[in-house]
Amino acid sequence: VLACLDVVQEEPEIFENLWSNTRKMKKGFTDLGFNTMNSQTPIIPVVIGDDMNTFAFTKALYEHGVFATPVVRPAAPEGMALIRTSYMASHESQDLDYVLDVFSKLGKAFGVIK
Repeated sequence: VLACLDVVQEEPEIFENLWSNTRKMKKGFTDLGFNTMNSQTPIIPVVIGDDMNTFAFTKALYEHGVFATPVVRPAAPEGMALIRTSYMASHESQDLDYVLDVFSKLGKAFGVIK
């Protein structure tokens, strides 16, 4: 724990990168038209709606090299199934752009966004 506290004190850019990545992804998903349930953390939910569509969407993400986890009933209310995405300080901007691009294409293909 003390080593972790040392890192926090000695490398503040880690938190700056984390929150920069979080803001980028939150804005990106919102601009694309996804419902992120007003997330304020580096764990950003993306509402898909239907349980089966959420599973299929998550599988398609994986096939494009994007790992995320589905959250369906009973953990999510009916019609509010979502994909749980999470971000780290070490994610590169081009990787985040790729994730947004894949979500954009799949979101349109699945009818989640226009």
